[in-house]
Amino acid sequence: MPQTIKVSPTVHLLQSDATLPINASWFEPDFWQSQDALSGTGNGRGAVWFINSTFGDFVIRHYRRGGLVAKFNKSTFFYTGIKNTRPWQELNLLETMRALKLPVPRPIGGLVTLVRGFYRSTLITETIPHASDLFDIIKQGKSQDLNWTEIGAVIKRFHEAGIYHSDLNCHNIMIDRDSAVWVIDFDKCEQRPIHVTWQQNNIDRLKRSLDKESERHTSFDFSNAQWRDFMEGYRG
Repeated sequence: MPQTIKVSPTVHLLQSDATLPINASWFEPDFWQSQDALSGTGNGRGAVWFINSTFGDFVIRHYRRGGLVAKFNKSTFFYTGIKNTRPWQELNLLETMRALKLPVPRPIGGLVTLVRGFYRSTLITETIPHASDLFDIIKQGKSQDLNWTEIGAVIKRFHEAGIYHSDLNCHNIMIDRDSAVWVIDFDKCEQRPIHVTWQQNNIDRLKRSLDKESERHTSFDFSNAQWRDFMEGYRG
């Protein structure tokens, strides 16, 4: 469970790793840029920055809304208590999964800023070293190098632990240089009672993402045989 530190009446610092001297400035890309530690940016459910610092390599993510709501409210959420905020829940779930020895990023901390009954928030996790997501690997023509059976087996481990991923897709599965499989981005995810319905929905969502990218990109070479290997690994 992340430790909550009240920095001010409107700012709460969430800390999962007590060994690091985390403070509110850690959640601002400008701070890391001033330290010459900002190494890049990316896209996802929120704005993303990559940090390469003396304390370690991290990912900063500002939580943002999706869908139609984002057109008039991009980054504020209704506040009903610190344990109901998105960073607290994601950090807590990451801590749980790490304790279960599941391959997920190490949680570092979060920041929640209250704004008149609403909140804005940011998350920091550790970067998975020397890893690329499934999408990039396939798009580079390296799908044949992937161990699809192992990928399926790893997803099964999450499901056996009751871990529901709300957005399991080919961008949220990563492979490192040792061919180890990782899963990332656990915003709005949870540990829930095991049931075949949500497990199958997770698998179907992943398959749709692979099919969708295959239709979009001619270089995205993904085959039915590879999916069969995935399912073989998943079913054990």
